[in-house]
Amino acid sequence: MPVEPPGPVESSSASASADREALVGACIELSDRLRDANPALWRRLCRGLAVVGVEAVVVDGQRFDPEAHDAVGREITTDTARHLTVASTEFCGFTDRGRLLRRPEVVVYRMEEAV
Repeated sequence: MPVEPPGPVESSSASASADREALVGACIELSDRLRDANPALWRRLCRGLAVVGVEAVVVDGQRFDPEAHDAVGREITTDTARHLTVASTEFCGFTDRGRLLRRPEVVVYRMEEAV
């Protein structure tokens, strides 16, 4: 006896979810390429993503939090106020309706160590 395929509601709901996930992933990849190359288009893409609940996370100037940020580099500073703050967000983080998709990758200010 043949096995019946899932009903149309189950199938289309799962398919729509997978399609949305793939589309959001492609937009995030495109965002990485656009941010420096074409900031106006990057902002437009981020506004479009925000309409469907996907938010870019840029943390420039914030206190570095190893629980929320991935450090990918450091920038030496002599300013004690900048020590362990984010110098730049190299790759934005993203959330989808509050669910973390990707943590921001950042460069962190560090005090120059005495030799």
